[in-house]
Amino acid sequence: MKAKLRTFATTLIVAPPKGVHSRQMPGVVIIDGARRIRLANAASVKMLRPLAGTEIEFSSGGELPTALQRLLDEVEDRLAVGQDTCTVMVPSADICVRACAVGGQYEASIMLLIERASREDVVRSALASHRLTPREAEVAGLVLRGYSNRRIAHQLVLTEYTVEDHLKRIFAKVGVRSRSALASKILGIRGKEEAAG
Repeated sequence: MKAKLRTFATTLIVAPPKGVHSRQMPGVVIIDGARRIRLANAASVKMLRPLAGTEIEFSSGGELPTALQRLLDEVEDRLAVGQDTCTVMVPSADICVRACAVGGQYEASIMLLIERASREDVVRSALASHRLTPREAEVAGLVLRGYSNRRIAHQLVLTEYTVEDHLKRIFAKVGVRSRSALASKILGIRGKEEAAG
């Protein structure tokens, strides 16, 4: 018995997955052992410009801007403890930098993959570095969204007194005294108090 072949229209429609249409190409920067830029694509230049400044050139063989040297210091410290890769969040520029060491023909280099990070990712990462409990991280996240104690209590089904207790512990762990100082430290935003002092 012969199988019947069914034919389909040759038009192929490819729709991007949800959310992908808004994604931007990641930035790639390769830095050699002498801390000189070997490669920097246009996306990396665009995302790193707020850190590096507008007068800095991202050309092959160019020197690394001071702000990026500090970022590279942190990356090298993390890679030196035996990790193959590491991730560094940069809240002030809303970027996530993933790094790894790559071997070249003559010397080792470091490759940085730079992507836009959501504000939520940046906040989550910054809060994780202060060893908050999961509940404290929830409360801090809502504070950073501008929620009042009453609204936090309602959202998390807590009393306002419990929220106040959580805030005292959060402030102590982060090393701040107010909501605006918390926002400043976690989000990299200068508050009125800091700008004046």
